[in-house]
Amino acid sequence: MTDIRCDVLIVGSGSAGATIAATLAEYTKLSVVLVEKGPYYGAEFFNQRELDMMVLLAQNGGRSTVDGAIPVAGGECVGGGTTVNYALSFDPIPEVWNRWRRQYSLEGFSFSDSANDYGVEGLNLAAALRDIRKRCNVHAPADSEVNDNNGLFMDGCRSLGVSAKKYELNMQGCIGCGFCGQGCAYDAKRGTMVTYLQDALRDGVRLIHHCSIDQIHFESAGSELRAVGASGTIAPTKTGSRPNSAPSGPISIDAKLVIVSAGAIESPALLHRSNVPDPFDRIGRGLVLHPSLPIAGVFDHEIVNYRGITGSYYSDYFYADHGFMLECLFDHPIDAAIALPGFGVDHFDLMRDYSKLAGFGAMLVDTPSDSNRVSWSAASGTPQIAYRLSDPDKARLRFAAARMVEIIFASGAREAILTSHEPLTPRGNAIFQSASEAGFCEKLTFAPNETLVSSAHAQASVKMSENPHLGMANSRGEVHGVSGLIVCDSSAFPTSCGANPMIAIMSLARYQGRRIAGEQGRYVAGRL
Repeated sequence: MTDIRCDVLIVGSGSAGATIAATLAEYTKLSVVLVEKGPYYGAEFFNQRELDMMVLLAQNGGRSTVDGAIPVAGGECVGGGTTVNYALSFDPIPEVWNRWRRQYSLEGFSFSDSANDYGVEGLNLAAALRDIRKRCNVHAPADSEVNDNNGLFMDGCRSLGVSAKKYELNMQGCIGCGFCGQGCAYDAKRGTMVTYLQDALRDGVRLIHHCSIDQIHFESAGSELRAVGASGTIAPTKTGSRPNSAPSGPISIDAKLVIVSAGAIESPALLHRSNVPDPFDRIGRGLVLHPSLPIAGVFDHEIVNYRGITGSYYSDYFYADHGFMLECLFDHPIDAAIALPGFGVDHFDLMRDYSKLAGFGAMLVDTPSDSNRVSWSAASGTPQIAYRLSDPDKARLRFAAARMVEIIFASGAREAILTSHEPLTPRGNAIFQSASEAGFCEKLTFAPNETLVSSAHAQASVKMSENPHLGMANSRGEVHGVSGLIVCDSSAFPTSCGANPMIAIMSLARYQGRRIAGEQGRYVAGRL
């Protein structure tokens, strides 16, 4: 048994966990332990082989909704999602956070540089965002870095009067290998593993990886509970991982403050199995996934589709009225083979044209519903993700699908392919021969396991709200009715943050870290 005592225990080393650990180490003298369920793989491990790199993902890439219909990707390694994402960087959207203030009574999170939220000097979301952007080198790529796939997407959009713009990316010294999603072998992607985690380790934070936290521990504190630590198991270090700081076996960690930053799937699961009081049945409910529908186009010539910077252009033209973005990315061969429709010779013929394929997708800002939720299954030992697209969300995705068909033909494709086995066209498939057939997208039913819709942006499963009927935690991230327990990650967003969430999560974590440092007497009395 490994027994550890510390001031602060942080569960999860991704966008939120590593950032808040580094921030606390920078602004306080508190002892901080950061635990991560996955291994600590570094650049030397990332071999750019799709199957090998599935170990970076939750459940080896097999995590999905309970019906198997929607893959729900997430990093399960040091750095979390920032290790396996495509570096797409969107600032927090003020309109979204202002809406949360109105609808969920959130406090703080000022966008004014001059604000001192909670009486903490310099504490505001604008300052937190500025720190994140600088540390992660967020910037737009140069024109010379735009590959064929992104160029074709841009051309198709503009030819139809659909505005397109460059992403901002957290990169530095990118060589354009095209393997962002399999871990950057060059440390050019500035995720938390190579930025805030290194800052945290330099300043004395202890990292323990391969560490699954089974439950949070509590003791009575008057009329409420107080979190006093957690226990779990350290797995043997996997081949290729960097060394651990603790031996394999059971572990118990006593802490004055526990911060849960395990992501929107694992955080509610941990609260469930820890029996955190939930009088209004809020844990895990209202999950949003940003469901995404891909499209591919077949061209008459070869295309640089994944090499270079995989994603450099997107369009928010339909965002205000229809709630979706068009985002240009491209899959490697294995993922492409899984996504593309067809069987046998037909599917083989599609894959033979891989070098002539271009693609992008629609990312929907989905509508929260209490029936969409995360729970914990003791029987399977895994989180259970129950999710169904609402009828209005299906209608918006149909509209998006039709627009994608039109855009990909406008970019010069000779054929457009939705990732669906539904018989949409007169030929009984989802392969379109011209833009005039875009209207057949109205026949999409999004039947489970017939049309592939994927997710990589789970959010809003342990919502912040000053009203405990609406959320599990207050604006400080403190769980209602439990002292010494904070939730800080994408699960704490009341609804979708409105875009790819990485920078918004990191900004939230930087903000909460600064706030905790300024209010540390609230959590760790007598410590400086």
